[in-house]
Amino acid sequence: MDDGVLQFQPVPSCSGSQRSGAPLPKTVNETIDSDLDENVTPLKRQRTIQAAFKDISSYSESGAKTRKLNNCLLFMICKDHQPFSIVENEGFKTLMKTVAPQYKLPSRTTLRRWLDDKYEVISETIKKMLSSIEDITLTTDIWSDTLNMKSFLGITAHFGIDIELYSVTLGVYELDERHTSDYLSEILLKVCQDWKIDQENVTAVVTDNAANIVKAIELAFGRRKHIPCFAHTLNLVAEGTMICIEWRNIVSKVKSIVTWFKQSCIASDELRKATAAATESSAGAAEVKLIQSVDTRWNSTYYMLQRFLELRSVINDILFRHPRAPAMLSASEISTVSSVIMVLRPLEAATKEISGDKYCTSSKIIPLVRCMLSKITSAVIEDPVAKEVQKLAINEINKRMGSIEHVNALAIASILDPRFKRMHFNDPIACSNAVTKIKDLMKKNLHSNEEPESDSDKSDKNEEAFSLWTDHHKLVHRNWKINKSEDVLSDELSVYLRTPVGRLKENPLEIWRDYKIQFPKLYKIAFKYLTIVGTSVPSERLFSQAGLVMTEQRNRLKGKRLSKLLFLHSIDKKYWNM
Repeated sequence: MDDGVLQFQPVPSCSGSQRSGAPLPKTVNETIDSDLDENVTPLKRQRTIQAAFKDISSYSESGAKTRKLNNCLLFMICKDHQPFSIVENEGFKTLMKTVAPQYKLPSRTTLRRWLDDKYEVISETIKKMLSSIEDITLTTDIWSDTLNMKSFLGITAHFGIDIELYSVTLGVYELDERHTSDYLSEILLKVCQDWKIDQENVTAVVTDNAANIVKAIELAFGRRKHIPCFAHTLNLVAEGTMICIEWRNIVSKVKSIVTWFKQSCIASDELRKATAAATESSAGAAEVKLIQSVDTRWNSTYYMLQRFLELRSVINDILFRHPRAPAMLSASEISTVSSVIMVLRPLEAATKEISGDKYCTSSKIIPLVRCMLSKITSAVIEDPVAKEVQKLAINEINKRMGSIEHVNALAIASILDPRFKRMHFNDPIACSNAVTKIKDLMKKNLHSNEEPESDSDKSDKNEEAFSLWTDHHKLVHRNWKINKSEDVLSDELSVYLRTPVGRLKENPLEIWRDYKIQFPKLYKIAFKYLTIVGTSVPSERLFSQAGLVMTEQRNRLKGKRLSKLLFLHSIDKKYWNM
């Protein structure tokens, strides 16, 4: 701008490239419009009246959303052990009012009715399944409800399908008479009848060693079908080591110290503060507490001693500051505890290994006994008290498990487990008897699969000319068939025993699925015995679940409804929506 006169600059002419069709630069308005188009989200369309009414109708008594919420509510009550009165709780009502304002909560009475209906539908499906299963293992145990002073008999069923193992809670049955073997056997047979389980299809029944329950199994199913719970036997071995007076006194001293901490708020607070630094330093670590031993809890004494050793320096400082506290263990006693834990560790590891019900356990019992005995025997112990405990443990194992290899079901399961076969047998006679038993079972299956002679064949033979040597020809033919079948059976078993041993982490049922074509006669026997569970731990867990259901808040719960709740709790989610 010069002397107040505006100066306009000439617009530059288009270059050759622009004249040839190159895009012209956008104007300011065009740029703004394009940016608005990219950033502004399209408006949502308003729901139609039909969609709104459809949503409202889905919350009616028979609407789709109401049915779905009803099913989920009942599932939560059964799976999470919630009381029926949860629908009356203010917090739960507020939650449902926020999540689904149009949903009308059912009453407790309605929930009970739905529970009975759901039980009838799902139990019929399970009954149909159990009636077609040929190899079923039962576990059973007796539980006393101290809240109402009632006794229950818990029963679980276990079976295999393809390469998977399945467990079903048949229920808990209230006992209103003396626990005699006759009474218990009647209940067991009635349960099998109610659940459509053929007695012949029950491969084994696993229980503890109580005389009445063992006799009841013998009366109901036969002596050969009873298998003592291996976990109970391991617990008896651990209890047998308490015969040593010096060791029993040390355990009593540790138990009294733990009890003092449990009863003293001041001591417990000091213990928490002392262990807080270590807990905070490791991210996500739980609060470290002393563990009290419980007679009915397996390995609880072992865990109590292990935790005591872990916190012994902190415990010693706290006890020193309290004159009325129990005396701390001496250095020699702490050394004894450390040595004894080395002796008891194989028992604890074996208990954890055998307590599952989703993998094969019966075939592990004989190998575990040998490995456990080897570990305890080879442990180098200097402490005299620990040496005595080691000796007692070895004697208890030999006394209670010395003849474990002669239990046919366990021996057959071990031999037919591709991971073990005959490796862990100490007694060659027991191993030979088990192999002979397998051959007998193969022959039995072979003869049962033979087709009977048809009427047409018989009539054709009658029309043939009379011959005095007819019986001789029959005997020759039969002898040829027997020799041929025995050769086939012997070859199949011997070839299997010569195959390489499988890896320990492999699923034996999965290995046998691959062997099925190569060893068709052995496959059925292997499946029968490998699906046996080795312990009655599932029944013990069942009563732990029952304790969570039968609380003070639900002390009027009847035995039949308790049984239904526990059954529905054990059912897999895929069966729930039937």
